[in-house]
Amino acid sequence: MRAKAVYALTAFACIASLAASAQQGKFKLNEVFRADKTVTGQELQFPTGKVEIVAGVGEFAPGSETPMHKHPYPRSLYILEGTFTVTEEGKQSRTYPEGSFIIEAIDVWHTGGNTSSVPAKILVIDEVPAGVNNLVLKPK
Repeated sequence: MRAKAVYALTAFACIASLAASAQQGKFKLNEVFRADKTVTGQELQFPTGKVEIVAGVGEFAPGSETPMHKHPYPRSLYILEGTFTVTEEGKQSRTYPEGSFIIEAIDVWHTGGNTSSVPAKILVIDEVPAGVNNLVLKPK
């Protein structure tokens, strides 16, 4: 119980410090995205139990594309540079320019790639049960 009290006190102190900094003009948060659904309108449901946040930066050369795959858990993308195109199986492609933040469809087969003539760089963020891979390749 003592550990919980120390944790709560520490969290409160951090929040109070951020609030004080914000009031003094030292900290400002510019929200870039907020959503409760994927790009296809699915409501977001996150894993329960022990969860890991896994983040990485993917780089795509012009004309490169992923194999057909899906994600069993939420995957968010932030397009850092260039443009990125996602094509769901049997559907129209969607192209996202630099600065776009998207939440990919869950359990939907798709490919992603760089259809432009310049490199694309993408921040990828997964929320998954601990130790689980969020990429399932489609069998051939």
